[in-house]
Amino acid sequence: MGEGGQIDGLLEFGFDGPPPPRATELLDRVGERIGLALRSVKYRQRLQELLEETRHQAEELRSHAEELAATNEELEEQSRALQESQRRLEEQQAELEQQNSQLESQTQELEDQRDALAKSRRQLEAKTVELARESRYKSEFVANMSHELRTPLNALLIMARLLAENRGRNLSDEQVRWAETIESSGKDLLVLINDILDLSKIEAGKMDLAAEAVDPQTVARKLVRAFEEQARAKGLELGFELAPALKPIQTDPARLEQVLRNFLSNALKFTERGRVTLRIGPAAGGGTAFSVSDTGIGIDTDQQEAVFEAFRQADGTISRRFGGTGLGLSISRELADLLGGRITLESAKGKGSTFSLILPDAPGKAAAAARPVAETSPAPDLAPAGAGEDDGAALARLPGVTDDRDTIRPGDRVMLVVEDDPVFAGVLRDLAHELGFACVCVDRADDAVRAARRFMPHAIVLDVRLPDHSGLSALDRLKRDTATRHIPVHVISAEDYTREAMAQGAMSYMLKPVARDQLEIAIRSLEQRLKSRLRRVLIVEDDPAQMEGLRALLASDEVETVGAGTAAQAFDICQSQTVDCIVLDMTLPDASGFDLLERLDGDGTAGFPPVIVYTARALSEAEEQRLRRYSKSIIIKGAKSPERLVNEVTLFLHQVVSELPEKQRRMLAASLNRDAQLEGRRILVVEDDIRNIYALTGVFEPHGATVQIARNGREALEALGRINDGAAPKVDLVLMDVMMPEMDGLTATREIRKIDRWKTLPIIMLTAKAMAEDQNRCIEAGANDYLSKPLDVDKLLSLTRVWMPR
Repeated sequence: MGEGGQIDGLLEFGFDGPPPPRATELLDRVGERIGLALRSVKYRQRLQELLEETRHQAEELRSHAEELAATNEELEEQSRALQESQRRLEEQQAELEQQNSQLESQTQELEDQRDALAKSRRQLEAKTVELARESRYKSEFVANMSHELRTPLNALLIMARLLAENRGRNLSDEQVRWAETIESSGKDLLVLINDILDLSKIEAGKMDLAAEAVDPQTVARKLVRAFEEQARAKGLELGFELAPALKPIQTDPARLEQVLRNFLSNALKFTERGRVTLRIGPAAGGGTAFSVSDTGIGIDTDQQEAVFEAFRQADGTISRRFGGTGLGLSISRELADLLGGRITLESAKGKGSTFSLILPDAPGKAAAAARPVAETSPAPDLAPAGAGEDDGAALARLPGVTDDRDTIRPGDRVMLVVEDDPVFAGVLRDLAHELGFACVCVDRADDAVRAARRFMPHAIVLDVRLPDHSGLSALDRLKRDTATRHIPVHVISAEDYTREAMAQGAMSYMLKPVARDQLEIAIRSLEQRLKSRLRRVLIVEDDPAQMEGLRALLASDEVETVGAGTAAQAFDICQSQTVDCIVLDMTLPDASGFDLLERLDGDGTAGFPPVIVYTARALSEAEEQRLRRYSKSIIIKGAKSPERLVNEVTLFLHQVVSELPEKQRRMLAASLNRDAQLEGRRILVVEDDIRNIYALTGVFEPHGATVQIARNGREALEALGRINDGAAPKVDLVLMDVMMPEMDGLTATREIRKIDRWKTLPIIMLTAKAMAEDQNRCIEAGANDYLSKPLDVDKLLSLTRVWMPR
C-alpha cells in the first residue's frame, strides 16, 4: 500500500482462483488511501516522540538552572568563610612570629639534647647487636645440644624397644622389664629435652600463642580423665570443682593445659594419701582462677619461691623421699606471663599445697603481642609415664574448630576428621553433624592414630599433607593395627596418591578442591559401608580343589564366597551381582587374567572392586608392571601366601579382626609379622653415628630388608653412582641423616635429585634438631618425608612402608 510511489505497508489477500479485474481495480484504489492513512499515523507518532523529547529537555534545563543557583549560593558562602579564615590566619601569623622568637632560644638546648641522644642511641644499638648475637649463639647452642642429646638417645630407645619386644624369645620376663625400664627412662629424658627447648623458646620470645574460646568445664573434665589412672594406682581421690555460671575465656588451650598438667602431675607425685582437686572459679580482682589443691607434704614458706627454680627440691637433704620439680614449674611461670596471667602458691608444711593459675578473661598485652599462627604444635606430653598413647589429653585441637570429643557417649556414631586446614575441617564437621555423626577433628598424623584407638570411629576422613608427616603413614599404622584396620577411611588431598592409598586399604580417594555435594556422596558411601554387613568375594579359579580350599579359607559369617571357573563366568557375575573383592588366578581355560582385567576395566556396567592376584606361575617384571594397572596387591602362590591372602582380603573388606574365625586371626597375625612390603628390599642408611647404624639395622633386618651403609652424603652419592653403573644392586629407599661430616644430608639430597634416575627415589630425612623449620627445609631439599630423632620404631616402619616402591 503506498502513495506517490512510496510503500507504506503491506496487506495480503488469498483467493481461490485468479482475482477478477474488478477486485484488482478496487484494491488499487483502496491501496493509495490506506497508505496515506498509515503514513499519517507514522507522522503523528513521530511528532508525539519529538514533543515528549522537547518536554524532557525542558525539565532537564530547569533542573540544571536550580542546581547552578544552589552552587552559586554555596560558592558565596565559601567565599565568606575563606575571608574569615584569612583573617584568623593573619592573627595566627602574628602569634607564630612571637613563638618563633621563643623557639629560637630553645633550639640550642634541643641540639645539645640531640647530641646526647645520638650518643645514647649508638650505645643502645651496640648493645642490641650484642644481645642479638648472644641470642643467636644461644639458639644455635640449644639446637646443637638437642642434636647431641637426641643422637645417643635415639640409639638407646630403639635398642631398648627391640630388646623389650624379645623377638628371639631368648630373654627372661625380668630382662624384658629391664629393657622396658630403660625405654621408659629414655622417654623421660626426652621430655626433659623438650622442656629445655620450650624454656629457651620462651626466653628468646619465639613461643607462639593461638588464643581461642576455652570452656573451663571441658578443660577440667579432660585433665581429670587424663590423670585418673595414675591417681587410682596411688590410691588417691582425684576430682574437680567448678563455680556456677562459668563463662568461656580467651586463651591458648594447649599452653593452659600444659601448665595445669604440670600442677596435677606434681600434686600426684608429692601426695601419698588423700585427695587432689582441680578447682576453677572467678579470681579475686577479676579473671578466672585454675587451682590444684592436694593433701600432700606441703612446702615451707621459705622454700616456696625456690620450687619455681629449675631442678629445685623443697627437701634438699640426702635422705629426701621425693624428687625435684624438674623444669615444669619454671616453664609454667614463664607460660603464665606469656598468657597475661600469674601463678600463686599457698602451702604449709604437712598441710598440702594449692597452686593457682590466674588468667584474664581476654588475652593480656603479653598474649596479644604474640604472633597468632594458623596451626600450633601440641604441648609437650607432660603426662605421667603411665599415660597411654591414646590418652585424650594428648590430642591437640584445631584453632577455631570445636568438635565433639568431650561429649561423645557410648553408642554414638563417630567420624574422625584428620585435616590441618581449620576452614575445611569445619566444613567436614558440619557435614558429619548433618548426617548424624559426632565428629572429632585433629590435624596431625600421630594424633589421628591416637584418636582412632581412643574413640574407635565408624569412619575416618584423612588428608595426606599433614604438619608432622604424611597422612599415608597414619593410614598404614591404622591398617596394621588389628583394633582399627576395619574402619573405612576416605582420603581427601590436593596431591594424587590414589594408588598408594587404595593399596593400603583406603575405601576411596578424592582430589581437592572438592564440592560439598561430592563430600556428601563420599560420606554417605562410608555410611552405607556401616550398614552393609555381608561381603561378597569372587574367587576366579579353574582348579576345583583349589577353589574349594580358597572358599573354606576366606568364608565366614560375614563373607559370602562366589566361585567362577572361567573368565566369562567371572565377568557375568560382576555384571549381575555386587562384588566387594576379587581373588584372581591368572591362568584360566578361556582367557588369561589380563584379558579379564582389561574387559572389566573397559566395561562401565561391570563393577571393578579390589583385585588380589593369586597365581601359581611366575610373573615377569613386565607382567607385574602390567598387573599393577589394575591390581591393588599382587600375591604369589608359595610358602605362607595363604596368610597374606587372608591379610589382603580382610583389609579390603574392612572386617573387624575380633569377629574373624580363630584360624583367620592366626593367619592374619602371621602375615602382619612378616611385613611383605619390606621383605627382600634394600635400604640405604646414610648415617655417621655407628650406634644409630647398629640400631637401624636391628629394626629392618628382622623384617627381611637388607641395610646398606653410607657414612656421609658423599659416600651416599658414590653408592648410587655404583648402582647407576650396574656395579651394585639397586636401592629401594634412602634414610638420610641431616647432620654429617664432609657433606650434610640436605646437600646430598639436592645432589641426588639432580640425577634423572633418582628423581623419584624415596628419601626420608632423619634429624635430631627439633626445630619447627626443619621439616620445610627437608621437603624443599627434595625429601619425601621427615622424621625427628629419637625415632619411634612404629613411625619409622610405617613411613618406610608408605614410601617403599610397590
